[in-house]
Amino acid sequence: MKFVMMSDTHYISRRMIADRTDKELMLQPAVTEAAVLQASKDCDVLFIVGDLTNSGDHYSHEDFSAFLREVKRNGTKIYVIFATHDFHHHKAYARKYGEKTKYKSHPWNSPWFDIEKADWRKLVKDEFSSLSDEEIVPGLVPALSPEEIWEIYREFGPDEAYSVHEPSFSYCLDLDEKTRCLMLNDIFRNEEALKDKSPTYSPSCLRWMKQMYDEAERDKKYIFVCSHHPMLPAVPAHRIGAGKENRDMRSPAVGHMLADMGFNLAFTGHSHFCDVGYLRSDNGNLIWDITTPSVRFYPPAYREIELNGESKTVEYNCKYINAVENTPIEEETLFEHYHKNFYDDYYRMVTGSNTTVKKLMDTLTVKDIYFLVKGKARLTAEEYNRIKNLKIFDLIIESAFNMLIGDGAYTPNTSEYKVLMSLCAKLDSIIDTQPFVNVKDKYLGGYSVSEIIEPMLFNNSAPDRKGTLDLTKIPKPRMDTPVYTSHAGDVLMAVICVLALVLSPLAPIATAIALPVLTIKKKQKSAKHKGPFYRY
Repeated sequence: MKFVMMSDTHYISRRMIADRTDKELMLQPAVTEAAVLQASKDCDVLFIVGDLTNSGDHYSHEDFSAFLREVKRNGTKIYVIFATHDFHHHKAYARKYGEKTKYKSHPWNSPWFDIEKADWRKLVKDEFSSLSDEEIVPGLVPALSPEEIWEIYREFGPDEAYSVHEPSFSYCLDLDEKTRCLMLNDIFRNEEALKDKSPTYSPSCLRWMKQMYDEAERDKKYIFVCSHHPMLPAVPAHRIGAGKENRDMRSPAVGHMLADMGFNLAFTGHSHFCDVGYLRSDNGNLIWDITTPSVRFYPPAYREIELNGESKTVEYNCKYINAVENTPIEEETLFEHYHKNFYDDYYRMVTGSNTTVKKLMDTLTVKDIYFLVKGKARLTAEEYNRIKNLKIFDLIIESAFNMLIGDGAYTPNTSEYKVLMSLCAKLDSIIDTQPFVNVKDKYLGGYSVSEIIEPMLFNNSAPDRKGTLDLTKIPKPRMDTPVYTSHAGDVLMAVICVLALVLSPLAPIATAIALPVLTIKKKQKSAKHKGPFYRY
C-alpha cells in the first residue's frame, strides 16, 4: 500500500495575521497549502499526524478544514489526528500574529481567563502605559476544545472508522483489504497541564488498542500506528528536562507498551526531526518509529511510504516542498530559505546584543581549539587543513541541522566527527571526576555529553531520509563508531590539588578528602555506564 505521511502543518489562517505586509507570516499558510497540494498529487491517501494548526484558534481550524475538504473532493483520502497546538491546552485564546502591543503577561494562557473582564491597563508594560484602550486590547481569537475539533474533522477519518474510542479521540481505519491503521490521540498527556495526573493513554484506551491489534490478527490484516508524539526520543537531547514520569511525551514507555501488544511500526511527528529508530521492549519485542519532519519549518518535508504488511517491509522517502506559487522568497528554494532563517535565528539567540560573544562566534575556529583535541582526534594534515578555518559556531549549528534533516553529514570517518567527539570525551572526563555535583543527573538527563552529541551527528541504525526496513529485524550498525576517552578530568583535578597544596595550609586535608571521593566517582561511572541511550 502507498500513502503520504505528513506532520506538524501548523496552519495559520490569513484571518489571524494582523500585519498582511509581513512576507514571512504570509508565507506560512501558503507553505502548508502547497505541501498538502503537492502531497495529494503524489498519492491518493494522505495522513496528517497532529499539530494541524499553530495556535488552536477557531479561524485556523475553520479555514484549514475547508481547504482539506476541497482537496478531498478532488479524490485524495485525508485522515488526521490533532495534538497540543490544536486546542486550548491551557490556552483559552490565541493572539493574532503581528500584534505590536507589549504585555507583562499572557493571561489568555489560562482556561479561566475572561476577555470581557480583563483589566488590560494593569497588564500593559510600564513603557507602553500611554497606549489607548484600543491599542491595549489585542486581537484575541478563542481556541477550540478537543470536542469541538473532533467534530470539525470527523469527515477526515472518524466517520469512516472501523472502530472509534471517543474518550481519547482515537480511531481505527480499514485502509484496504489487507491493511489497518490505528490513529492515536494522546489527549490525556495534555490534560496534565491542567493538573490532571492521568497517564498518556487511559486504561480503557490501552485495552481498546490491544483489542484493535487482536481483531486485526483475527481478520488477517496488518495494523500499524499513527501518533503525534514519538515512541522514543530521536536523540537524548530531546529527553533533557523531560522529567522522571514515564508518561512524558519524550519517554519510550508508550513504545514499550505498543511493542508488547504486537505492533511493530509507528509513524509519528512532533519533534520536527527526520528520524528512523527502533525500540526493543523488556520482553524482546521490536517496534520501529518513523518520524516525519514539519512541512512548515526546516526541512519542509513529508514522507512517501510503501508498506507491505505481508512481508513486513516498508519503503520510505522524504520529499521536500521547494516552491510556493505567488509567494516570492530571496533564496532559490524554500529549503534554502528555511535553512538561512534557522541559522540566523540561532545566531541571534546565542549572541544577542553582546558584542564580545558575537566577536567570539565570528572568529573562533577549529584551529583555535584544536590543541585541546589533537591527541585524540588524530587528524591527518589533509583532514586538518580542510576544517581548520571552520567556525566553531557553524560546526555546532550544523549538528542541529543534522538532527532535523537526518542522515547527518558528520559520519564517524569525517574530520568534524573526530573533533567533536574528542572534545566531548574531554568534557565527560572533567564532569565525571569533579566530586561535588552530579552534573549528568542534574543537568544532562543522566547522559554523558558524548551520548547526547553522537546521535546528533549520525544515525547508526538506519537511513533517516530514504530506505527500506525489515520490520522484524534489528539492523546491523551502518558503520563502526570509535570510542573516544580522555584523562583531562584526572589531570585537572591533580593540578587543582597541587595548587591547593602549594597555596593553602588546609590543602592536605582537602586532598585527603578529594582523592577518595574521586575514586568513588570513577567506580560509579564504570558501574552506571549503559551504552547508547537512543537505540534499545
